[in-house]
Amino acid sequence: MAPMEQQALALDVRQLEKLSVLQDEDAPNLVAEMAQGYLARTPARLSRLRELLAAGNAGQLANEAHGLATASGMFGMMRVRQYCKALENLARGSSLEGAEGLLTQVEQAYAEARPLLMAELKLRD
Repeated sequence: MAPMEQQALALDVRQLEKLSVLQDEDAPNLVAEMAQGYLARTPARLSRLRELLAAGNAGQLANEAHGLATASGMFGMMRVRQYCKALENLARGSSLEGAEGLLTQVEQAYAEARPLLMAELKLRD
């Protein structure tokens, strides 16, 4: 395991517990519904990151990586968040060298954490 992978959990359920305060009798499944939206949108966001990287559009790549980092962190996908933040920081720098590897790590971390989030919230595909 690389050092970065050791620093962040694939899924930190404490983040989901923090979100649960948003739920009440009128919206008992709000967190699950929000997570379903996140999960539905993320594959397109990952594709967008690939497109921006291929185009060499560092500014937009940084912005997209930032947005995905924020959303991923909200749902406890801390490794996805960590790799997205690293990708964002790289894209804001002077070169995109290494971005391909980071984006692959983002995708792998998402693939690992997605079923954990779905199981935690009892979501179906």
